[in-house]
Amino acid sequence: MQDHRQLKICKRSMDYVVEVYHWCLQLPKDERYNLSDQLKRACTSVPLNIAEGAACEANTDFARFLGDSYRSLKESVTCLELCERLSPSLPEAPACLINQAEQLAKVTRSLIQRLKLPSTQEA
Repeated sequence: MQDHRQLKICKRSMDYVVEVYHWCLQLPKDERYNLSDQLKRACTSVPLNIAEGAACEANTDFARFLGDSYRSLKESVTCLELCERLSPSLPEAPACLINQAEQLAKVTRSLIQRLKLPSTQEA
């Protein structure tokens, strides 16, 4: 068990959520309530799952919640890619947010692998 607020990955994912929320304000009104909501739910799920997993006693349980975060990051990327296709005239393309999500996904995947190593298992 650990304090999720001390984890860099949790801090980065919280910053990511804030950036996504601000970016969603640029979307056309007809998308603010559809794709935007899905994107917000997906990215919000990332730090929430990290926090829930950090509260677990076993590393395998934490790894499972990180897996949920990883999948939510991939969902976020897909939503952003759809936004790019549906609204190519947006003043700020979501490429930066896509890159951030991919980087977070790599860090998350790496942490999952480390937690699954036998030497890191809690007794």
